[in-house]
Order: sequence, then C-alpha cells, then structure tokens
Amino acid sequence: MKQIILFFLILFVLPGCLKNEVTLDYTGIQPIVLIPNANWPVKGYASQPEDSAAGTVQLNLYAKVSYEKPLDKNVLVKFTLDNALADAYNDQWGTAYRLLSADCYEVSSLDLVIPSGAQQAILPITIISEKIDPQYDYILPFTIAAADGNTVASNFKSMIFTLKGQ
Repeated sequence: MKQIILFFLILFVLPGCLKNEVTLDYTGIQPIVLIPNANWPVKGYASQPEDSAAGTVQLNLYAKVSYEKPLDKNVLVKFTLDNALADAYNDQWGTAYRLLSADCYEVSSLDLVIPSGAQQAILPITIISEKIDPQYDYILPFTIAAADGNTVASNFKSMIFTLKGQ
C-alpha cells in the first residue's frame, strides 16, 4: 500500500516541476559575420577534399550575418588573401601547395556587400584553368578582415580552396 501511495505522490508532484518555462533573453547578442562553410582551422583528421584545377570554373566564397533576423542595413565584408594560411596548411598536412597566382583567377573585388534584408551573399571567383600548370597543386586562402564594425567569428572567418593540378 505504501508503494502505491508513493507512486501516486510522485505521479502528481513531479509534473509540477515541468511548468517552469525558460525565457531566453537575446537582447545583448550582437550580429556576427562569418563564412558558413569555413574550413580553417581544420576540424577533421585529414586534409580537405580537392577540386580539379582543370574542371573547376568557379569557386564561391560566402559571407553570412549570423543573427536572429536579417539586418536593416548593408554590411560590407572585406576579404583578404591570407598567405600565412597557405603556409599553416602545408605545415599541418605535410603538403607543398603553391599559392595560386593572381593571373589564374578573376574576382571583381575582395569586398562583398550583404544587402539589407539578406543574411548571406556570395563572392564568385572564376578560375582560368588554361593558365594553371597541371603538374602542381594549388591553394587559395581567404580570410574576413573586417565587416563594417560587426564582430567577425574567430573560428569561422577563413576559407581555403585547394586545387589539384591534374
């Protein structure tokens, strides 16, 4: 009989604990600019997949505002070509990728505008495969340098493209 009373007591008392709803307060959170598919610093145990330099026509470099809703103003994201990332990548994976020469790709500008009301934009990079020497492998590393005064995510700010020469 004591077990039955204990069972019903638990049955009626414990559900009362579930009525406390958590109210999340996001008022202090600021927008963060990032590369949604960033791959450096690497998070795996092997180097990333490579694209063939001969078959690749365009690479897409993304920038995103991570916030609860789109911003009501344009956000200018400034990318830089980061040679130090190429060295770090080669050191970590024991590879000898060469930095892709500027005449082997075209990009209109390294400045990208995420328009008002949008959360993401794409910077297309056109590869000129005829100018690439197929006997070498290449690397093209980019980093977000600035984002119109917004915070840049430290762990999602760099993207490394690797191109296999053959």
